[in-house]
Amino acid sequence: GTIYQIDLDAEHTGKHRPQSKRNISWKYGIPEKTGDGAIKVGEHEAKLVWSTHSGKYAIYVDGEEVHSHTAKGSVLEYKWKWDHAKACICDEDDSQSVRMRIVACRKPPTRSSKDFRCYEFIIAGKVFRELPVLGSSNYQNNAEFQNEEMELNNG
Repeated sequence: GTIYQIDLDAEHTGKHRPQSKRNISWKYGIPEKTGDGAIKVGEHEAKLVWSTHSGKYAIYVDGEEVHSHTAKGSVLEYKWKWDHAKACICDEDDSQSVRMRIVACRKPPTRSSKDFRCYEFIIAGKVFRELPVLGSSNYQNNAEFQNEEMELNNG
């Protein structure tokens, strides 16, 4: 199913030097079947907390810690597969799993374009900011499409 972007929030929360601690949160929606077979979009959140001073970082999905480590240098990258129903990391064989990847850098490269983003979240192979926005016209079309698909399944 389609994954939607809901919200991106990046805060610098260091006590003495705000930019030394970063909280980046990506909220996204995944269509889920409810008990009565309808489709609703469940809201989820991936979060990166990174102390650029010490290099320590932690990644969370829906409040569950996925990974914590110390980044060497100014770039960090981590990828994993997540099962939203069970709220846990899963292995390759899990059909419910969604591939996720976070790439972050402390500051934009010297010659980068002004559109360069220091924080990138890639979900199911798609860059977060290129996902359709929940509530946009794309979403309406997809909702109709899913209903047609369900009628086919039920018929």
